[in-house]
Amino acid sequence: MKIICTLNLKGGCAKTTTAVSMAELLATGFKSKCGAVEPGKVLLFDNDKQGNASRLFNQYLGDTEAPAAAVLKRATFRGNTIRHTKIENLDIVPCNYFMELAELEIKADTETPQHDRYRRAFEDYDYCIIDNAPDLGMNVINALVAADEIVIPVNLDCYSLDGLEELVDQVNNVRQLNRKAHIAGVLITDYEKSDTSEAAETWLREKSGLPVFNTIIRHSKKVKDSTFYHKTPIAYCVRSGAAQAYKNFILEYMNKPHTVAEQKERG
Repeated sequence: MKIICTLNLKGGCAKTTTAVSMAELLATGFKSKCGAVEPGKVLLFDNDKQGNASRLFNQYLGDTEAPAAAVLKRATFRGNTIRHTKIENLDIVPCNYFMELAELEIKADTETPQHDRYRRAFEDYDYCIIDNAPDLGMNVINALVAADEIVIPVNLDCYSLDGLEELVDQVNNVRQLNRKAHIAGVLITDYEKSDTSEAAETWLREKSGLPVFNTIIRHSKKVKDSTFYHKTPIAYCVRSGAAQAYKNFILEYMNKPHTVAEQKERG
């Protein structure tokens, strides 16, 4: 199983949209002029107490402890923690604000390790996509300790770019606990062409020192509209620019080197 985190310390950068789009496309598979992706069994783990991914698939629980919080506390998927979605091959572990209480509980637990509860709990899927909160709480630390790869969605604004250095530092710190984890790449989202955005993109690609995906997710009204109908951009309008861009992103992602050794080998 490959575990992929979407992560950014800034909110509003299409982190959840990227996570749910990846999960749906990897679960359903697709064919396009540029290539094809075979369907696989996917687990979407909502690790953000706002529960936006859970709401999207009509799995949000408002007044009881969500399964994601239970997994963090018990390091197991026992009980009814995994929910099926209407999309074939795609399951979800929902989250809600009880995650904050779960974090406080495990911080008080000095008898068992706090950082590797997800790694001990994850079951056998082809892919697990973890949609993380825009912070570095104990639940996000657990996600990074379990992760193989990290995808960083970024808007080309000053706040997002300024936060990248801190995010990379934190990922490197976590790598002391999980040597396999690495940044698969930065994904530019909600892109609108301007002199400023072009300059920011040039800096990101040439000066940041981070791998950056060639695919760009351009600004699309369809993405915002899709949230009102509890649908991913693909399910809402498969012909939209955003849906097609996410297909291109998945194709690029699937063809990138995904281990540090492979990255070094390809230069």
